[in-house]
Amino acid sequence: MPRHFTAADNELIRSQLLASGLAHFAQYGLRGMRVDDVCRDVGVAKGTFYKFFEHKEALFLAIADQRDEMHKADILAFFARCDGPVAERAGKFFDLLVEKLNSDPLVAIVAVPDDFAALLRKMPPERLAHEEEKDLRFIEQFCAGLKAEGLIGPVDPHEMAAILTLLVSLALQKSLFSPGQFSASRALLREVFVHKLTASAP
Repeated sequence: MPRHFTAADNELIRSQLLASGLAHFAQYGLRGMRVDDVCRDVGVAKGTFYKFFEHKEALFLAIADQRDEMHKADILAFFARCDGPVAERAGKFFDLLVEKLNSDPLVAIVAVPDDFAALLRKMPPERLAHEEEKDLRFIEQFCAGLKAEGLIGPVDPHEMAAILTLLVSLALQKSLFSPGQFSASRALLREVFVHKLTASAP
């Protein structure tokens, strides 16, 4: 007879699937990760996995959402503790984003063209628009904090979000650049980000 899971059981199982999934994706990549191995780690049947996630790509996207929220909260909390000139603070904000991109194992996975293509094939059509909207809200929150302190004037959050989208794209295409080209391109994006943000400073 199938076991009945309580709401608390479901919450625990989902969190365990996310944690185990992250470890397996980091070790084996998107295509090499096996649902059977994650289920064995968590101690659930494969059928239970599919009650939570339609496929392993859905698990990957859920993990990406979780880590995206964590990173953005970390960045905003870090920025709230910063002081000094607004240009310096904007640079630190950009640098922390770079650090997050460099250290997150999921970024390394989607930087693999075949893995990224496999993910896109299973991604719901509305997903990209949803991601763009989340990133825009994040930038708006960041800019609103600076405006509330009287550190900047009007800023177009769409422009700021576009610069950060270019940063992510650059990170995903790092293998196409020489080390010097990559560093110079990232430095230029940092300069543009800081300038755009602070150009209207009082």
